[in-house]
Amino acid sequence: MKRIGTLVLGACIAAMTMSVASAGAAEDSWYVSPSVYALWLDDARAADDDVGVSLSFGRVLNQNWDLELGYFGSEHDRASEENLELQGFSLQTKRVFYREGRVNPFISLGVAQVKSIIHQGPNDDDFAALGGVGLLIDVGGSRDDGSAMQLRADLGARRSFSSNTSNSSDLVDYIAGIGLQYSWGGTVPRKVVDSDGDGVTDDLDRCPGTPAGTPVDATGCPLDDDGDGVSNDVDKCPGTPAGAKVDATGCEPDSDGDGVADARDQCPNTPPGVKVDEKGCELDGDGDGIPDSQDKCPNTPKGERVDATGCPFNKELLLQGVKFETNSADLLPESIPVLDRAVATLKRYPELQVEVAGHTDSRGSDAYNLQLSGKRAATVLKYLQDNGAANSLTSKGYGEREPIASNNTDDGRQQNRRVVLRILN
Repeated sequence: MKRIGTLVLGACIAAMTMSVASAGAAEDSWYVSPSVYALWLDDARAADDDVGVSLSFGRVLNQNWDLELGYFGSEHDRASEENLELQGFSLQTKRVFYREGRVNPFISLGVAQVKSIIHQGPNDDDFAALGGVGLLIDVGGSRDDGSAMQLRADLGARRSFSSNTSNSSDLVDYIAGIGLQYSWGGTVPRKVVDSDGDGVTDDLDRCPGTPAGTPVDATGCPLDDDGDGVSNDVDKCPGTPAGAKVDATGCEPDSDGDGVADARDQCPNTPPGVKVDEKGCELDGDGDGIPDSQDKCPNTPKGERVDATGCPFNKELLLQGVKFETNSADLLPESIPVLDRAVATLKRYPELQVEVAGHTDSRGSDAYNLQLSGKRAATVLKYLQDNGAANSLTSKGYGEREPIASNNTDDGRQQNRRVVLRILN
């Protein structure tokens, strides 16, 4: 009994002084477990309680089960001079709980062959059933190589079925053991680390540092449904066509800001604020070729000729606003926008044959007015040609001969001083 007390005290001291680590035996590992144990014998054996030793060799089958083969032996004093020696082999299975924790409780069941050797007496071989409980407590350091060191404590009973005793055929011995269990060669679980918290472990994460809450794909990269290189959480223009160039917000460039991307904009440089169609061109409600923002005559009948302001013309196109210096054929600056619109109109109708007709009021001689109006008409013709009008163009001065208003008033004379584009065909 003194040796049993020493064994229990030593086991308690060992358990308190060993540092606790953080993992159990790895799955598929092998282990070896040397132990010492206290043995309380059945009274029918007529021998003292004492200590013994055991050595177990086993395999961690999976997360829950171990299978082990063991050897055990002990020697006991008897009242007579004949000592009792017990030794044998065991086969046990252990159901282990909470393997992922630092302390793993277990239940063990098994069978054994027990040889009872009485010195200077008869020997006996018995079949025995084993049952018990125990703890595996992690000790030691890192388990990266699949190894583990554990403190092992067992408490159980061994029931031998013997016919060689005078008291009973069933002998029950009680056992309390303490030892170490060292395992090796197991499958080390992959460390699951997700530093950025996106749900994809670091070893698979191709986009570490993803902001918290950002939806990601299987590689840990932010979702980009339209494949434009801008993630969904930033993309202000989802559904961008494949291959399209986009800016940092996932939108295609729109240089003129009309809402139609440059890649599809058939009318770049649209003025700010105007309404455009899906091609990026200004709306033209009456289809006369003049955008609504510039059309002074909306709802023009389809097919009718219109000038640069969208207003119909038939035989004449009055260049209202074309002015010259007094008694000169030199254009005043305010004439240029009017002439540019005339050029645009002629370009739209290149088939037109046009005469540039110059007119004056009645002041001055008829001959002088004919000459002046002719020079002014020629100046306008040159401007039209120089700026791209490819029509058949001629010029002629009519002087004061075709007034459209009275020459007796300033307003009438101003109306008579004019340049007109006459349609010849």
